Amino acid sequence: MSAQLLDWILEGAEVDAAHPDYRDLHRAVSAYLRTRLNDFDDPDPAELEAEAKAKEEAAAKAAAQPADLDAPESLTGEGAEAPALSEPALSEPADNAALLEDMLENAEVVPDTRIRKGITVEPHQILVDAPSVDASIVALDRLLALQVDAILHDERFQSLEAAWRSLRYLIEQVNFRENIQVHLLNCSKQDLVDDFEDAPEIAKSGLYRLVYAIEYGTFGGEPYGTIVCDYEFDPGPMDMNLLANCAAVAAMAHVPFLANASPRFFNEESFEQLATYADVRALFQTPQYTRWHSFRDSEDSRYVALCLPRFLLREPYGRQDVEAFTYIEQTPDKANYLWGHAAYCFATRVAESFARYRWSPNIIGPTAGGAVDGLAMIDFPSMAGIESRMPTELQLTERHEFELSEEGFIGMVFLKGEGRACFFSANSCQRPKTYANTEEGKAASLGARLGAQLPYIYIVCRLAHYLKVLQREEIGRHLERGDLQRELNAWLRQYISDMDNPAPAVRGRRPLRQAEITVEEVPGQAGWYRAHLKLRPHLKYMGASFTLSLVGKLEREG
Repeated sequence: MSAQLLDWILEGAEVDAAHPDYRDLHRAVSAYLRTRLNDFDDPDPAELEAEAKAKEEAAAKAAAQPADLDAPESLTGEGAEAPALSEPALSEPADNAALLEDMLENAEVVPDTRIRKGITVEPHQILVDAPSVDASIVALDRLLALQVDAILHDERFQSLEAAWRSLRYLIEQVNFRENIQVHLLNCSKQDLVDDFEDAPEIAKSGLYRLVYAIEYGTFGGEPYGTIVCDYEFDPGPMDMNLLANCAAVAAMAHVPFLANASPRFFNEESFEQLATYADVRALFQTPQYTRWHSFRDSEDSRYVALCLPRFLLREPYGRQDVEAFTYIEQTPDKANYLWGHAAYCFATRVAESFARYRWSPNIIGPTAGGAVDGLAMIDFPSMAGIESRMPTELQLTERHEFELSEEGFIGMVFLKGEGRACFFSANSCQRPKTYANTEEGKAASLGARLGAQLPYIYIVCRLAHYLKVLQREEIGRHLERGDLQRELNAWLRQYISDMDNPAPAVRGRRPLRQAEITVEEVPGQAGWYRAHLKLRPHLKYMGASFTLSLVGKLEREG
């Protein structure tokens, strides 16, 4: 008590006589002044002995006579009786009385917080409680971790991060030294819907202008080989209309359009539930898929592919990933992981095939170009040691992958124990037509089925791009139909290898067993030729050879 009151006095505090702490303060300051002021004198030993003897006599006298409680207190005389307090009375020198009274009259109690603000403390004078500081840091780290988790797991932030990380994964897998370019179009799904709705016809839309008019339909332009989008589609009317419009543009420019199937396509919130389906094809017999079936029956749908499931873009953050504070990302649910769309993985297979063979038919199979590497893996301890969790949202079985391919989807299958995934089929959305059960009908059905698969569509699209370039180069030469046909076939022979079972390297550079271009005039349309392209690749389906065809128009100048 006295120490705190003494601090107040030393800081210039003021206390009046009515203050409840006046008496205690009076005694404390009196003793302090007596001690400190007397230190300035050199006391005589005889005086000290006399003073001690006087104190003993005063104490004996006080013990013999009881104190008068009604007597007024006197703090100025040397012989005054001690006040009846719980503590012994302290005598004070007469010289200090005036100074003491003056200080007490001008004193005032000041709150402790105000006093502390005026005290300057050096860093080395501060006593640090290390356990308390550590506990505060831990609490702060926990608060920051909760906030970071809330940001990372927000649906809008996940969508943005997934788009950029998916693009990064695609860029890392592309060999740009092999004449491959990647163009980025910043266009949301709703922007694309508005683009087609505002255009009076598809040929007036912005997507048509970018994909066809500026590149494929312009002299010196470089046609696009693949369009990869970050969109998910479901069987709803808006998505089906948008998919049909995109398919029309893709067919005009002869460029496959790679998109993604949403879990809502199967009435689910995630692809995990597909593992419980006994028969996926039975799901598509319900009326809600009427628009989907109508789209699959269109000719343009062969240029569209929907991929699934999603794949892991990054591992959850751990202690080794964050240096500023202690952070371990909490992922109690699979929805908290960062998932990317499978269309990006399929696009890497297309780019790899083109880099190696200048074609893109080698995009399926674990050893023929369909294996997907470089996926993020999550290690976890188990009874058998450290194991890795699959990087795909769903482990597709062989049966489910086949059923999905029959319904117009491309499934990415995780290769258990190998740490990678693979595409075993690449069907477009088109439903192949079936013909009569005759020799000719079977051949036509086979051609329709193979014509709906992307490996062969990529071959036809690449040839269509070359034919368009050659047609432009021949403008102004006044070539007749026969001359144009001979030149086109001479150019086509460099991709033909008419032999059985050629070596893989030969088959990669010359993927055609037979090919022929037929040019004819278009009746009633002066200045136009119709070109028929028929080709037979070095591939067999169920042991039988097949032929693909493409029909296009060539403008004649003259």
